[in-house]
Amino acid sequence: MPNIKRLLKAKNLLLFAILYSCLISVLFFVPSPQLPEIEVSGTDKIVHGLIYFVLINLWMFYFYTKNGFSLKLKCILVLIILLLLYGIIVEILQHLLTVSRQADIYDIAANLIGSLLGIFFFQNIKKYLNT
Repeated sequence: MPNIKRLLKAKNLLLFAILYSCLISVLFFVPSPQLPEIEVSGTDKIVHGLIYFVLINLWMFYFYTKNGFSLKLKCILVLIILLLLYGIIVEILQHLLTVSRQADIYDIAANLIGSLLGIFFFQNIKKYLNT
């Protein structure tokens, strides 16, 4: 348990959140021929949802621990809006700056669904984090 509490320190979570955010930002612009191809329909949307599920949880964990194990609704709303805007900007830039990728409204929807599921998950497990 002491190792878990040490891992949950705000500065470590901030580092993880920033590194993960940077990693996915880079991966969203890797040309698609260089990515592994999976022949299952909808897999791309599941991947988008999972990426945003993790992304919003990392940022919520950070703000939760930073604020003394408290997270206000306003903070969650700001996070979801920022992640939604981030996803929209990424999709637009993919369309404008890459040849092998294009903007997809369903990617944005998958990002939003992943974020909302992440919020639901976080709300259900946060009571176990400050014990």
